[in-house]
Amino acid sequence: MPLSDHEQQLLDQLEKQLRSEDPRFARNISETQAAATGPGFSAKRFVLGILIALVGLAATILAISLVSSSVWWIALGVVGFGLMVTGMYWAFSRPGQGHTSRTNSKSAGGKSDSKGSAGFMSRLEDRWEKRQRGE
Repeated sequence: MPLSDHEQQLLDQLEKQLRSEDPRFARNISETQAAATGPGFSAKRFVLGILIALVGLAATILAISLVSSSVWWIALGVVGFGLMVTGMYWAFSRPGQGHTSRTNSKSAGGKSDSKGSAGFMSRLEDRWEKRQRGE
C-alpha cells in the first residue's frame, strides 16, 4: 500500500533530520540497505558451483579407491576435497560478496573495532549522554 503525500513528506522530513543529526549513522544505514539489495541468487553461479563440487567428489572417490597403488593419489584426494569445498562455497555465496571492503579501521572514538560490543555500547552511552547535555 503506497504512502499518502502527507506520510511521504513526514518520512522525508524525518530522513533529513536523521541525516543532519547523525550523518555517520545515516551513511551506515544506507550502506547496509545497499548491500542487502545488491545482487542476489544466481542460477548460473549455483550450477557451476555444484558442477565443481561434483568433479571434486569424483576426484576424491577415485583417489580413495586407488590410494593403495600409489601414494600420489593422496594428493588427488586432497585436491578433490578442496574442489568440493570451493564448489559449494561458490554455489551458495552471493555474487559480489567478496568485494566489500572496510574503509574505516578505526571508529570515531579512536578505539579499534576489535574491542567488540562492549566498546560499541560505551560509545553509544557516551553519545547519548552528550545529546542529553546538549553538546
